[in-house]
Amino acid sequence: MEKFKKSFFTYIKYGLYFIIGWLFIVPLSYLIPKKKNLFLFTGTNDGIFIDNIKYLFIHICSLKEKEREFYFFTENKRTFQELKEKKLPVIFYPSLTAILILLRASTLIVDNYWWYRNMKYYLLYRSYKVQMWHALGIKAIGTDMLKVLSWPKRLFKKCIYILGGLYVNYDLLLHTSEFYIKNYFEGAIEFKKALVCGYPRNDCFFQEINDLILLETDIRAIEKTKEAKKNGYKVILYGPTFSGSGRDPIMDRALNIERLQEFVKKYKILFVFKFHHNPRHKYEIKESENIIVYNNFKDMYPLLPLVDLLISDYSSIHMDCLLIDKPCIFFPYDYEDYIRRNGELKFSYDWIAPGPKCNTQEELEEEIIKYLIEKKDDYKEKRKDLLEVVFKYKDGKSSERMWNIIKEERMTP
Repeated sequence: MEKFKKSFFTYIKYGLYFIIGWLFIVPLSYLIPKKKNLFLFTGTNDGIFIDNIKYLFIHICSLKEKEREFYFFTENKRTFQELKEKKLPVIFYPSLTAILILLRASTLIVDNYWWYRNMKYYLLYRSYKVQMWHALGIKAIGTDMLKVLSWPKRLFKKCIYILGGLYVNYDLLLHTSEFYIKNYFEGAIEFKKALVCGYPRNDCFFQEINDLILLETDIRAIEKTKEAKKNGYKVILYGPTFSGSGRDPIMDRALNIERLQEFVKKYKILFVFKFHHNPRHKYEIKESENIIVYNNFKDMYPLLPLVDLLISDYSSIHMDCLLIDKPCIFFPYDYEDYIRRNGELKFSYDWIAPGPKCNTQEELEEEIIKYLIEKKDDYKEKRKDLLEVVFKYKDGKSSERMWNIIKEERMTP
């Protein structure tokens, strides 16, 4: 009975949401004229300042182009305050000012599909929409995720998502390679045009790190990592993705922290945990000289050049690190469960994940010793081969290319 009541009120909520959006806000968007040179940016979840959108926005701010008006809009009060303190153009949503700006904006630029929430989809209904996504993923996204459902549930969810704004036909998709556009995005995300320019977040691999790049990073963890490097430590970053179960290798007892502590201490290793932001990780890991936890809601890209070895599972973090040739050990201890929950991977796991596959902590330790102590790297050539497929550009100028493309496209009648 409780489950029925919860479902009933959820449907009522959706119904009201759709009625207000389609019958009132969308018609209003046709009455209010668009401002041609007004560009809006927002981040994932409630508009946090991380990932591709962060680095593109910083680049644009550095140009000081007076002929264009642009804002980062967010529902996150901390993000709003941090950007305001740095004198970056930011607006807080919802507010009357933000609503008027959203209605007038000619162009929206995003790297996720969660921007639509809280009526934003309807307010931005007539805006030109640019999607760059936030990952070089290997798991299903968009409509591909619905394939694991029965057809009635699939049809129902697709209708709900279209009405609510989760699935949008984007005017422009920007990414790192033709391979990804054709083999990953086609059929998963609707788009009218796609171009290759690279990922803005990877530009920091080729730049000096400044205060703006360090915005929304875990500065404490970065400084500890720098200090460890100075003292001769090797650095391992463990960055698992969101499994869909809300669990992690510690909860699943795939990793024993006490055993890990002894191992990294013995070999003078700093082990950095960086969990995905979705599980809202609750396990308290006791930090030490050899183990630290990177805030899972913070941008980690300025940390990556400091890392000697990655450990991942189905995350795309190892793809970014192809640009700086960081080796990766894969720890897919929950492979069967992951596939059951999320559907088949988009590519062969052996090909898209060039590194040893470990299922136990003992196997993980053996591979760490090979890489960091014995200096053996059997996957270097495979990483190079994959790099050529997934990145057309490798020069740290992705933000520049992307912004030039967007301006050119928006100048086209």
